[in-house]
Amino acid sequence: MELILALVVVLVLIVLLGLKIVPQSQNYVVTRLGAYHRTLDAGVNVIVPFLDRVHSKVPVNDQVLNDIALEVVSADNVVFGAQLLVVYRIDNPEAAVFRVNKIDELVIGLVQSLVRSELGKVELDAVQSDRGSLNVALLEALEDAGKTYGIRISRSEITDVRLNETTQKAMAEVLAAERERRAAITRAEGVRRATELNADAELYEAQRRADGIRAIAQANAEANRVISDSLGGENARDALTFQTARMQVEALEGLAKSSNAKLIMLPGGPSNSFREAAAILKEM
Repeated sequence: MELILALVVVLVLIVLLGLKIVPQSQNYVVTRLGAYHRTLDAGVNVIVPFLDRVHSKVPVNDQVLNDIALEVVSADNVVFGAQLLVVYRIDNPEAAVFRVNKIDELVIGLVQSLVRSELGKVELDAVQSDRGSLNVALLEALEDAGKTYGIRISRSEITDVRLNETTQKAMAEVLAAERERRAAITRAEGVRRATELNADAELYEAQRRADGIRAIAQANAEANRVISDSLGGENARDALTFQTARMQVEALEGLAKSSNAKLIMLPGGPSNSFREAAAILKEM
């Protein structure tokens, strides 16, 4: 009876030793007699006691490294510091366990190497203004490098760019010069536009004066025609003489009204009733 009880106890122990319950966030890497045998997924699994052994418990959920810092030299020879965040997951536990000793150190090394390579291809302005494209390029490069070690890098972000005091001062001077250049261009554009508007105004005024002169000439021509027709059509010369005399009278009238007119000379003629008048003094 005692032997049977002992056998039952041994069998229970063997079953318990061979029964492995794997959490959802892990995979178990199992070796048999020192060599890789298989990988246990989440759930209830059975191994052969004394022959099989759980070599490593590998986390398969996302791992975050948010304190990766490094110094980078940009394409325009500016030295700056960069802070990165990397999210990775182990897709192949066997490769991650047997090819790499410390997975976090591997990821950090890959990130530092590839980031220096990618950021060294662009200028500092592009690093600060176009981080989206750089993050995509970094992620693609890190994905290719991680496949060899059973790692899938799902996210890579440049979280901060730090400049030393000398670089910040130089950039401030460049920005000030750029602002001054834009202000000078704006002022020049304003002067050019004002000149164009003044020229357009003068042209418009000259065109209006020309239109007025043309309208007066057409009106006088029409008046001459009407007078000529009223005199029978054959007395056009008399009509022209009449119009000329009328214009002289109007001109003298306007001159007499001017505040600057002191002495007025009247034209003479055999039929002009003012022939004998020499001058008329007009008081202000």
